[in-house]
Amino acid sequence: MIWISICVFLAMMGGAAFADDFKNSYVKFSLPTGWTCEAEGTEFFCEPPHLDGQPVGAMMILAAKIAGPDDTLTAYVEHLKSVAKAKGPGAMIKAPGYTEINGVAWVDCTIDGSEIKNYKTRYLAVSKNGIAILYTFSAYKDLYDKLVGSAVLAVNTLETLDDWKK
Repeated sequence: MIWISICVFLAMMGGAAFADDFKNSYVKFSLPTGWTCEAEGTEFFCEPPHLDGQPVGAMMILAAKIAGPDDTLTAYVEHLKSVAKAKGPGAMIKAPGYTEINGVAWVDCTIDGSEIKNYKTRYLAVSKNGIAILYTFSAYKDLYDKLVGSAVLAVNTLETLDDWKK
C-alpha cells in the first residue's frame, strides 16, 4: 500500500493565521503562515519557521492511503480503544467518537502517551471514496491545551478530495 504522509511540526503558538493551502492527490488543508513543505519520496514534511536544533513541542501528521477492507470507522474506534487499553488506566483522555469536519464524519479520540511519552495525541480518522486518512496531533502534556487550538484550526480546513482517482 502506498502511504502519503504529511508531517507538520508546530512551533509554540497559541493561534495561527493561514496563508497557503497544501494539496496532494488525496487531501487539502491550510498551512499556517510561514510553514513550508518538502517532499521526500512519498512523504511531505511541513514545518513552521524555527531555528535549527530548536525543540518543537508539538506535531501534526497526516497520512493517506488507498482504503482496504479494515479501513472502516468502526475498526478505527476499536483500534483506538485497544491502543488506550494497552497504555493503561488514565490513558484515554477522550474516548473515540465522531466529529464532523466539512460535512464528513471522522473518528475522533485523544490518548495520553500513545505515540510519544509525555505527549498527548489527538487522532482523527476517516475512510471516504476509497481513501483512508489518519490525522494525529501530538503535543507535550504541558503544552497540549495551549497548542490544540492551532491544531483544531488546521483540522477544520481538511478536505478529502473526491477526484483523487483521476
